Amino acid sequence: MTVNLLEQNYLYLLKKIEKESFSYSDNSPISRKKSLGQFFTDSSVANYMSGLFSFKKSIDKKLKVLDCGAGHGILALALLYKLISKGYKIIELTLYEIDDKAVKYLNDNLKLFKERHNSIEFSYTIIQKNFILDNCSDKFDYIISNPPYFKLNKSDLEAKKMEHVVHGQPNIYMLFMTKSSELLHNDGEMVFITPRSFTSGTYFKKFREHLLDNLSLAHIHIFNSRKEHFKNESILQETIITKFIKAPSENITITSSEDSQFSLINSLKVTKEMIIKRGRNVIGIPSSQEDIEVLKLFGASQQTFRDMGYRISTGKVVTFRSRAYISIDKQNLFSSNKKSVPLLWMQNFKKEKLVFPLDSKKEQYIQDLDETKSLLIKNENYIIVKRFSSKEQHRRINIGYIFKDKLPYDYLGLENHLNYIYREERQLEKNEMKLFGSFLTSKKVDQYFRIFNGNTQVNATDILNLPIPAELFKGYKCQD
Repeated sequence: MTVNLLEQNYLYLLKKIEKESFSYSDNSPISRKKSLGQFFTDSSVANYMSGLFSFKKSIDKKLKVLDCGAGHGILALALLYKLISKGYKIIELTLYEIDDKAVKYLNDNLKLFKERHNSIEFSYTIIQKNFILDNCSDKFDYIISNPPYFKLNKSDLEAKKMEHVVHGQPNIYMLFMTKSSELLHNDGEMVFITPRSFTSGTYFKKFREHLLDNLSLAHIHIFNSRKEHFKNESILQETIITKFIKAPSENITITSSEDSQFSLINSLKVTKEMIIKRGRNVIGIPSSQEDIEVLKLFGASQQTFRDMGYRISTGKVVTFRSRAYISIDKQNLFSSNKKSVPLLWMQNFKKEKLVFPLDSKKEQYIQDLDETKSLLIKNENYIIVKRFSSKEQHRRINIGYIFKDKLPYDYLGLENHLNYIYREERQLEKNEMKLFGSFLTSKKVDQYFRIFNGNTQVNATDILNLPIPAELFKGYKCQD
C-alpha cells in the first residue's frame, strides 16, 4: 500500500465519520446528549490531537491503545493512521462507548478500517460499559479521548469509586482523566480535549495533585475562540487540548490557534516551574512572550494579599432564600415597622462608584432583624469584587468601592455574587483602597489572572493568593 493510498483511505474514512457523527448529533434530543455529556470531535481536531504523540516506541513492539469515550471512533482512527504511517504494524485497540446507538457506527467504522488495512496486525475490542465503573486492569501505551462533560454529585457511584480525587462537586471528565492516568504504562502518553476548568479552582485541587504527582504535563493547546472547535455544538466553557506523559519532564510546550482549523499556530516553550504553582498545583497557560514577562514579574514576588493581612469574603445574601426579608423599595419594609438597610448588587457600582438606591427592578433593601443578622456586614470601607466574569470581557476583575461615610447605615447586605475585601484588625484607608483597587484592575494583574484562571468565576482564594510585586507599591505604608 502506498502512502498516498493510505492517506486517501484515511481522509475518506475521517470525513465519513465526521459527517455521520454531526448528523447523529443534530438528530439526537438535547436531553439525551446532555445526559451522556456528548460533544463530537471534528476531523481537524482529531488530526491535531493524534499528531501530539511522540511515536518514540519501537515499531516492532505491540502497541496497546485506548479511547475511553470513543463515540463514532474519529479520534482512535486518527491515531491509528498516524501509527501506521510511522511504521507500526501490531496494534491492539480498546474502546469504551456506553451509547448503544453510537456503538453501531463505531463498530462499522472499525470494520471498514480493518478491511482496508489488512497488511497490519490490528485487533480491536469495544466495551459497552461505564468506563469509570468497569474494572479495567490493562495498561496502555497511548490513550486518546474526548470524554463526556457533566457534573456529578459526590454520592454518585462514579464519584465514590474515584473519591481519592473528589473534592466538592466533581465533573465526569476529570474522572476519565484520572482513571486513564492510572492505566498508562511507564513512558506512556495520553492526549485529551476537555474544559480548561481543571487547571485551577478548589474543586479540582485533589485531582490536580494526583495527576501531577503521577504524570508530567508535556503540551497544552488553547483556542483563542471558545466557539469554533466543536463545529455543531454550543460550548460555553473554554476548551483545551492537553498531553500528559508518564515520565519525568521539566519542559512544556504551549500552542494556540484561533480555531480548530489550526491554520496559524503560535508556540511557546516554558518550564514546569514557571507555570505550575506548587501547593495548590494550579496550572497557568501563558499565550505570548508578554505573558511570560508577567509571570516573571509576579513570580519574583515574596508576598500575597493574604500575607499582607487582607481578607476576602463572599456576600451572604442569596436572594431566593431571603425573599421574605428583601424589597425593591424602603416603604414596603417600613410599612410593617421593620428596620431596613441597603442590599447591594454589582449593578449598584457604576464605573467603580456606588450608586444607591438604584432605579432597578432588583431588590434594594433587606430587613435588619435577628433573623437576618447573619446575612449582614458592618458598614465599613470595602473593596468590592464581582465574582463572575468571562474571557471576552475587557477585564477579568471588576471592582467597586464602599466608603462608610457615604451610607448612613450601621449594616449592609451584599448579594452573593459579590466578594468584599477588608482587614480584620482595622478599617481600610481610602488611599489604600484606591491603590489596591488600581492594582486589581491593572493590565498586568488582568494578564496574570487570565494565565492562571480559565473559569468565569473570580474566586476569593484566587484573590488572596495573588502575588503583590513590591515594585508596584514602592513608597506605600499603611498603618497597622
